[in-house]
Amino acid sequence: MVGKKNSLSKRITKKLMIRHKMMLAIYMVLVPVVIAGAIFLYGRTYRTTMEENISLYQRFTQTICDDIVYLQQDVQDVATYFAVNTDIHKVLTTPAIELKRDPLFWSKQTPVTFLQDMLAIKSQIKTVILYPESGAQPFYISRDASVHNKNLKEIRKLPVYQAAHDAKGDVVWLREPAGTGGLYLNNKSDKVVACRALYDLSKRRRLGFLAVGMEASRYTDICESMLSAPNEGIVVLDSKGAEISRTGRIDEEVLEFVRKGDFLKVDHWNGYYIFNSRSEETGIQVCYMSPEKNWKERVRQTLAMPVLLGISLLVLTGPLSVMVSGGLTKPIAALCKSMEKFKEGDFNQAIEAETEDEIGILSRTFNQMVNDLRDLIEKNYVMALREKESELNALQAQINPHFLYNVLDSLYWQAVGSGNEELGEDVLALSKLFRLLLSHGQSEVNVATELELITSYLQIQKMRFSKRLDYEIDVEEELLKCRIGKLTLQPFVENAIVHGLEIRGEGGLVKVTGRKKGNTLVFEILDNGVGMEQEEADRILLAEEGIRYSNARIGHYAIRNIKERLYLKYGESYSLNIYSRPHEGTRVRLEIPEEH
Repeated sequence: MVGKKNSLSKRITKKLMIRHKMMLAIYMVLVPVVIAGAIFLYGRTYRTTMEENISLYQRFTQTICDDIVYLQQDVQDVATYFAVNTDIHKVLTTPAIELKRDPLFWSKQTPVTFLQDMLAIKSQIKTVILYPESGAQPFYISRDASVHNKNLKEIRKLPVYQAAHDAKGDVVWLREPAGTGGLYLNNKSDKVVACRALYDLSKRRRLGFLAVGMEASRYTDICESMLSAPNEGIVVLDSKGAEISRTGRIDEEVLEFVRKGDFLKVDHWNGYYIFNSRSEETGIQVCYMSPEKNWKERVRQTLAMPVLLGISLLVLTGPLSVMVSGGLTKPIAALCKSMEKFKEGDFNQAIEAETEDEIGILSRTFNQMVNDLRDLIEKNYVMALREKESELNALQAQINPHFLYNVLDSLYWQAVGSGNEELGEDVLALSKLFRLLLSHGQSEVNVATELELITSYLQIQKMRFSKRLDYEIDVEEELLKCRIGKLTLQPFVENAIVHGLEIRGEGGLVKVTGRKKGNTLVFEILDNGVGMEQEEADRILLAEEGIRYSNARIGHYAIRNIKERLYLKYGESYSLNIYSRPHEGTRVRLEIPEEH
């Protein structure tokens, strides 16, 4: 399995350009670093975010507790004033019968005016009720038109009365909702009431029951100012766990857990983070409930920055790597382009080497190689090509004098035995043949011209052999405009007649065909002459350079010449084969690339 993976990776990277490999390498190095950095930042940001949020909510809870304690302290100051004022103590210790003689005893015997001024400053205090244990008329001040319950017997039945008695002079907090019942016959607004039993100086005799009521909305305002989200909640409890105020969304199960009092200052329970702050002075307890999903959302928002930073780094690395890899591979691309042109035959390529690195050295080496090859081609290739062209010209100039004699002889006897019209046609064919052979010095012609030359040649040969020679030319029309070397096909036709049909009796046939096979031109020259052994046909194509002039027959020399010209022009892109059998004939097959 490992071997297959390695093989697959090699196949993938093998097809990549250097530029893409460099970009891939950059990302292979950068991606693990970014991922490791993102994980590190995630862990660090998570811890930092949690610590900051815990610290923030602790401050929220402590601030709420401090503000409520500040409000309660004002109420306790009023309660303390009532507890220590001698004039009020004197009234509380006076029998009720004596106090009933003067209905205005509170305003006459106590500093009521001072109390009213004090309450005017402490605007959050709305009611003050003092019930003397002697049964005298209660003292009452109301700033919101609430009506108090004057019946001491009913007051003594309230749980808060007994709680205040058990507290032995400490303040007991009570929430009184708006409406009727309890301390008020008609309570105009929700209140938080501080209740306290008043004793004599020895704290053995209970003198009265004091209830100082303040607006509960003040608690709500303080809590709402610190509430961070609508789905969070804040609850205020007294020292016994009784609810005084609540704000926001409170989970009752979490509230019950808080009332048990067996949790830490910062706790996590039932999907909530719980923060607790308690006042040692008043016993008040503030609990802040924050759903866990809020914290996850805050953590996600905080972590968005390192994630975006990592993604941005990866995205920006793309153009940067393109720019860097482009700067490095641009000279290589230019070098490859020059090599392609050099391969196509443009030997004037030169690359400007701007750097001193390996690419610059490679470019200068390529330039030197091109110069050396150009000089070598000038000395060898061009000279060889010129030699072949000279041989072709020599071949065209000599076109077998024996053949010319025979033609003239035939023309002579034909002129004796027949009229001048047929003779004129033959002379015309001969004239056309020489014209096409010369071709104004051109070394390349189109296929149509080569076929016209072959046709003229065959027409003249048919004059020689009379009924002993027939010929067919079957070439696809789309080949006619393609370019081909002059005298590429004609020598094979001449060989077919001279070496294949000349010594045959009757029924000689030469056939020339041509067709396209993709981008390749395929020509065949067939005859039904005497043929030869296949070994001899192979030797004609494989004749060595040193002995090519040893054979007096021009056919072998022409074929060798054609083969060398084809190699110089097409390299390894052409194919030439001769197939033959004794007494059956010979077939020559030539395949060359298409040119227009």
